[in-house]
Amino acid sequence: MNYLVKHMTNEEKYVEKIISMGYSEDDAKDYVKTHKNSNEAEINPDLGLKNEFEIKLPPVDESVFASSSSKILLTSERNANPYAKGLALLLLIGCIAGLLNGVDFLSPNSGMNKPHNLIHSQTINAPEKSAIFLGTITLKDGSPAENFSVDIRSERGGNHFTTTDSSGKFRIENLTPSYSILDIAISGDSAYGVSHRILLNPPAGFEPYGFTQIDITFPDKSEFGTDNGTGVFWIDYSQEDALIDPSAATIYKIFGYAFVGLASLGAILSIIALNTGNLGLIRSASGLVFFSMGHFWSSCCIGLIVFLLTFLIPKNEGF
Repeated sequence: MNYLVKHMTNEEKYVEKIISMGYSEDDAKDYVKTHKNSNEAEINPDLGLKNEFEIKLPPVDESVFASSSSKILLTSERNANPYAKGLALLLLIGCIAGLLNGVDFLSPNSGMNKPHNLIHSQTINAPEKSAIFLGTITLKDGSPAENFSVDIRSERGGNHFTTTDSSGKFRIENLTPSYSILDIAISGDSAYGVSHRILLNPPAGFEPYGFTQIDITFPDKSEFGTDNGTGVFWIDYSQEDALIDPSAATIYKIFGYAFVGLASLGAILSIIALNTGNLGLIRSASGLVFFSMGHFWSSCCIGLIVFLLTFLIPKNEGF
């Protein structure tokens, strides 16, 4: 819309008017300077200026008043990317697998994962005569088992023999880390003995020897069965799980707590990502799930796959 404004001595009023129409101050001043000497002389009564020359103002800059359909979405108004929801659900499955793996580690004497497997894998390439076995043998009443024979039988390391001292303690060196059979016996009018399967620790890191310490309680004579006329009473425990150093089981439990913690934190991030579709949370959760391992490396696979997929799925405003 075009209309006229009287040329006033004070050009600032023209400039102010033109600026209000959507033009910059510099453009307004240039326009007034260019048109103030024009010969157009139509009076605009709305301005109340009747005695001086007028100039025609430029058209209104309509772009200033144009509306936009764009909308700033609040977090609560955003719709989560459906692909992101799927990845978050997949991560929750990985979290469950990691949590079960951690609980399994916390029960070293049961379940699929046992410290025996880890220790044995390290003994395969361990040097010979690098294991030391020591411990204490006590009777059921708590008294030390003095002068009991202690015999280690191993396919890799041969046989080694010693006896307990007055405190029931023993120590055998130059053993080879591996599964071995431990025989403990006491002789007299009749012989009483037990057999256990044990797993000797390999050296840790750059240590020259691996130490295995196991304390054993010798059964009461009433627990032994018949001697079949041989004068030898024996209980064979070698078919049960091998005895290991309790400290190895403790380290295994620490790993279990770590896996449970990683899986739990990953689950929290996954649930938040399920509601928000946040890409950063999904990637963070996938890293936590990866390190929770899971049985048969299931959590590792899920975490890695989800992390890679976050770079392939399309983005939308939910992200």
